[in-house]
Amino acid sequence: MLSGKKARGGFAGLALHEDSLRYLELERNGAGLRVARQEVVPVPAGGVVKESLQKVGMMERAFEDLKSQVGKFTYPIILGVPSRDVTLRLVEYPKMPLGDIRDALSLEFEKYFPYPWAESAADIAEVEVPSRDASSKSTVLVATCKLDYMRDLLRTAERAGVPIAAVEPMNVAFFRASIGPRARDDAYFVVGVEPEVTHIVLGYRDNGILYRSTLIDLVHPERRSSEADLMPILKDVQNTMIFAGNQYRGIEIHNLILGGSIGNNPKLKSFLEAGVSVNVSISDVWSTWGTTSPLGSIPGYDSAFGLALRNLL
Repeated sequence: MLSGKKARGGFAGLALHEDSLRYLELERNGAGLRVARQEVVPVPAGGVVKESLQKVGMMERAFEDLKSQVGKFTYPIILGVPSRDVTLRLVEYPKMPLGDIRDALSLEFEKYFPYPWAESAADIAEVEVPSRDASSKSTVLVATCKLDYMRDLLRTAERAGVPIAAVEPMNVAFFRASIGPRARDDAYFVVGVEPEVTHIVLGYRDNGILYRSTLIDLVHPERRSSEADLMPILKDVQNTMIFAGNQYRGIEIHNLILGGSIGNNPKLKSFLEAGVSVNVSISDVWSTWGTTSPLGSIPGYDSAFGLALRNLL
């Protein structure tokens, strides 16, 4: 789910949202990137609910509609799995190769997750953490979901003629798209706000080292300007900052990137700046990566963009 080879040409990202499939093809364009194709395909109500896939069979028609719109798929497709269907957790081992870590994890998987290794679809990626003894340890981000879930989803895409090269959690892709192309050397937050789910990621350098997803109802527009309705987001960021301070002594977090389909919210920006004492910048994936959207820079394409970026970086 998390690792892969770099591409010479381009890649496509396909994100499963509650209202639509969002599809994006990215190509190299000199030193930068360009959007080769962008599509939005409606999905039946009830297929994806609160960023969790409820009825995989309902996605087949949407996959078929995408295939009909695109025709021939030019690039390998990275499929985004709804964030709340994947568990993300850091696991530490003594310094060792990644293959040895995978072997060790397979033997003690149930120590960290509520089902056996044999019933999981799991991937690992080594990450950097702000720990004094980090050089003597291997810290990996583990992404896992149930194997049957993954098999059903991939078979549904295959039946519809949508070739999937790899899969990745959508919040991991969202993080990648939000931080942009510039190398980072600090600790920071990335917050993605959707109508029913808010994602908080603690980033360190170019790594996401803590992922949280919380059900927060902002479906009605009036809630998005109410301090009472925005308070749960502030509390979650504050609690994550406290956890980070306890977990990584001496860590300093001064910046927060705010994005998501309804993240462009001046009220929330000022609320977070005052309540967490951080500098908040609003993320727009198109300007962040210097690309132009054929559909007019519509919001909510962060995850699809990040999926397509996955093997291009």
